[in-house]
Amino acid sequence: MRKMDEMELRVNQKGIKWSWAFTVFSLFIWAGYSFIKGQEVSMPFFLLILQFLVYFLITSIEKMRVDDNGGKKQLLISFVIILFLVVFGGILYFTIGH
Repeated sequence: MRKMDEMELRVNQKGIKWSWAFTVFSLFIWAGYSFIKGQEVSMPFFLLILQFLVYFLITSIEKMRVDDNGGKKQLLISFVIILFLVVFGGILYFTIGH
């Protein structure tokens, strides 16, 4: 098995980037359509959110592996935002939605 040269690596990265963008855009449109049509949060929305969570988690871990402090900061900010959203969503659910 041989290593990819720079041109192959760049072509593959560009293909991955555009396919990722297409998938995110498609999930966003599908989730929006499902929400407008059925007034409920659907599976495409959850997939879209989970995709972003996995992306931020993996990039943070990889940054921390190479001793970049930006990874720790990004991971901490992500956890604080997630915690805030869970707490705020719980408050809304039990006060207004229940």
